[in-house]
Amino acid sequence: MSAAPGRRVVIADAGPLIALARIDALALLPGLFGRVYITATVREEVLPGTAVFPDAAVLARALQEGWLEVVDAPPSAFKPLNPGVDAGEASAIHTACAWRDAGDAVLLVMDDRAGRLEARAHGLALIGTAGVIGLAKTEGLITAARPVLERLAGVGYYLGRAVMDAVLANLGE
Repeated sequence: MSAAPGRRVVIADAGPLIALARIDALALLPGLFGRVYITATVREEVLPGTAVFPDAAVLARALQEGWLEVVDAPPSAFKPLNPGVDAGEASAIHTACAWRDAGDAVLLVMDDRAGRLEARAHGLALIGTAGVIGLAKTEGLITAARPVLERLAGVGYYLGRAVMDAVLANLGE
């Protein structure tokens, strides 16, 4: 399945999904974007068949609810420029490029530095987990970003201090 050309589509990588699920804030994604797409490769990263982690049920429920939808990456010999880009990031970037080239307005949700550099090299629009939280505050889905960002840090999800400070400064928090 692919998005209809000319639509605004949001494609997520595993990291932000796991981070938001870990702090019970996954609902920010459909609240902000409606439908969010992930590739089959990203699905395997967040819901591997053999391993179970505490937030797997939250992610599985998102798939059942239908706002999180799995799509296959378009077939090709796409190889990331950066060898530090993992398979999930590569599949998300490749899918984002293909949909953008078909006329869609694409936003990629990704945190990993290597993946973000790769996406920028391909001219893709990006937002990270901290940006999602900031946007949620701007859109009125949450009353304050600081406590949500601090919860992320409290559960061990790494967001650079400069990123957190920039988001908070932008929001006046």
